Amino acid sequence: MNDADIKKIEERIGYSFNDKNFVKLVFTHKSRDPEHNYERLEFLGDAIAGAIVSEYLYLLFEKSTEGELSKARANMVNLGSLYKIALTLDITEFILTEGIDGKNKRIIGNVYEALIGAIFLDSSYEKTREILLIHLNISGLVSSLGAGKFMQNDFKSKLQELIQKEYNIVPKYQTVKKEGPDHRSTFTVCVKVENKILGYGDGPSKKIAEQLAAKNALEELKP
Repeated sequence: MNDADIKKIEERIGYSFNDKNFVKLVFTHKSRDPEHNYERLEFLGDAIAGAIVSEYLYLLFEKSTEGELSKARANMVNLGSLYKIALTLDITEFILTEGIDGKNKRIIGNVYEALIGAIFLDSSYEKTREILLIHLNISGLVSSLGAGKFMQNDFKSKLQELIQKEYNIVPKYQTVKKEGPDHRSTFTVCVKVENKILGYGDGPSKKIAEQLAAKNALEELKP
């Protein structure tokens, strides 16, 4: 894989890697290189994609049951869906194999999972979430309206609108604690109005924790 191929891949996925070695790893099957291939990134990407989609569904569909959310997640991140995303992005031509068909549906789906894992390691959870939701959107697997609401901190907006209407002030968010290493931190955030705590939220970033704190505050403020 040369620099021109890497540039094409980055243009098609909408993300430019800081470490270009990730790109080569993502598209290398173990038949081509038994030691340096996408399998470990695939393992990571599977977990990250599952977490992002779980968060997306949890925050948007407040009245759905666990079973309904699990079914929706399975429909969005199964092999067929990931295969569809990779085809839509037109990145399958870059897969490197030896003696096997690189157009195999499972291989293509696994490569996309590896891509998500690589973007996560190269950037952040927030950036990976942004890229995955864009890919899901252009592949028709989520609505642009739903993704837009999710990315716009909808619960924070709702809470601020409510508090401004009732008290003519804005809610304040405060980080209570941070646990774990920098690349796998969990933040606990509270939201306050005039030093009164309305809700808490936990998440892998301050933004997500704030959104969940706002969601919990809205539930507490329901008449």
